[in-house]
Amino acid sequence: MLVFLPGCWKGIPCFDAMPENTGQICSFDDALTHCADHAAGEGILLSDALEKIGPNAFCFASILLAVPFIQPVPLGPLSMICGASFIALGWQMARGHHKPVLPKSADGLRIHGKFWLGVIAFTRRILSFTRKFSRERCGQWVEGERGRRTVGWLILAGGALLAMPMANLPLNNFFPALMIFSAALAWIERDGLMVILSLAWGGMTVLYFAAVGAALWFFGAKAIDWFMPAAVAAFSKP
Repeated sequence: MLVFLPGCWKGIPCFDAMPENTGQICSFDDALTHCADHAAGEGILLSDALEKIGPNAFCFASILLAVPFIQPVPLGPLSMICGASFIALGWQMARGHHKPVLPKSADGLRIHGKFWLGVIAFTRRILSFTRKFSRERCGQWVEGERGRRTVGWLILAGGALLAMPMANLPLNNFFPALMIFSAALAWIERDGLMVILSLAWGGMTVLYFAAVGAALWFFGAKAIDWFMPAAVAAFSKP
């Protein structure tokens, strides 16, 4: 039976380490609105946007990057590139960073208003859909530093699974992407059940990869057993 804790709250709280005069918006929805208002004119610096979104920026980026992989067709080398990005995001989140640490070349990148507004609108459509089944519950899984580390490690693990070179197998991106998406959603919505679901998707990923590996080993051994005698007989003929 699910336990609905009265201590859960809407949005993500500001961390004590944040100065009060930074203008940090606590609610994720309010942070998006604030960024949209700033981007409406000449755009907004990527570093400023991440500062406004704060600790939610890790999961904000993870959700946006995970969505293209939630489909059965593998995306080839892009899986390894984005997998490395998830590993970096998860590591920084688990280590307690306030926001994602960007390369110096990207820190001063200005995002044009129309593009940023499109990103925010897309994010809100995603959350509008997920909030049909996700809500604040099982808060012990996502509270405080332990919750942040848990979500960070789940994103990191999902990125590692996504980056594994599994050729072009169908669904090899699907399960890790759902693991990452569920973990990120758990943090943004304060939904501890999504942490459990993320673990389940991770388990399914491992089982899927193990089953594929076992099948390749079995049928590969059968093929070798069939091929080797024929090859030896062919090459042994005078």
